[in-house]
Amino acid sequence: MKAFVDSAIIESLSSFVRNLNDEDDALVVVEGLRDAKALRNSGFVGEIFMLCHRSNITKLEERASKFRKTILLLDNDSEGRKLTERTRRILNGRVRLDTFYQRKLLPASKGKIRHVEELAPFADRVAKNVAGF
Repeated sequence: MKAFVDSAIIESLSSFVRNLNDEDDALVVVEGLRDAKALRNSGFVGEIFMLCHRSNITKLEERASKFRKTILLLDNDSEGRKLTERTRRILNGRVRLDTFYQRKLLPASKGKIRHVEELAPFADRVAKNVAGF
């Protein structure tokens, strides 16, 4: 039974990453280095911006202005929600922000992933699925 649950999570997360990879001209914003590594190791090939890794919202605005849209993929905890709201408030109307994937990560992981870095234990298997191996 556990193998079935694991494979369902892997397939769901693989679909999540494939859909994220299919976003054209988008910048994905995560909180820090562990989040960025987990996302990259899971097969994500797009542009990543680390908001809390020596960067701030002003730098984000400068970088995001070069993309069609900016996908916020911040953690699903109180700090992540505060950071999302602060970012939205400051950048409202100046940068096109998308929180769709942030809302979909928890359901895609069947409730197992609240922090983006928690993709790490699944990363190898997800990346293989994303790549089609």
